[in-house]
Amino acid sequence: MIPDITTALEAMLGIWADGEGVPVAWDNIQFDPPADVLYLVSHDLPARPYSIDLAGDCRVYPGVYQVNVVAPAGGGKSQARAMARRIAALFPENQEIPGDGFTAWVTAPPAIYPGIPDGVSYTVPVSISYRAEISA
Repeated sequence: MIPDITTALEAMLGIWADGEGVPVAWDNIQFDPPADVLYLVSHDLPARPYSIDLAGDCRVYPGVYQVNVVAPAGGGKSQARAMARRIAALFPENQEIPGDGFTAWVTAPPAIYPGIPDGVSYTVPVSISYRAEISA
């Protein structure tokens, strides 16, 4: 069984974002970015799985879930940074991420990186390291 960690992470973010009224751009789904409000962009970056026992029965599925907070250009950085801190608080270290037949965990405090201006928007990346262990 290969765990669908992306769906579990997106579900957690989606429930929170819906409650906050924050639009989210999900991978491979049509999205028209709003021009005047903050929005989020979700990406899962799985790493190569590996085994931690000699029989190869216990597999570890690590990765990084990245949520980009995107703000309109020219509005300063405080709102985007505040939203990034709220995203990081949603995924604290050791947070369980329940999935279909597995549980994943956040393995480190989320990292909030410096903003990236591109003339149209200001993006603050939030990276969340995770892993799931599955016994065959």
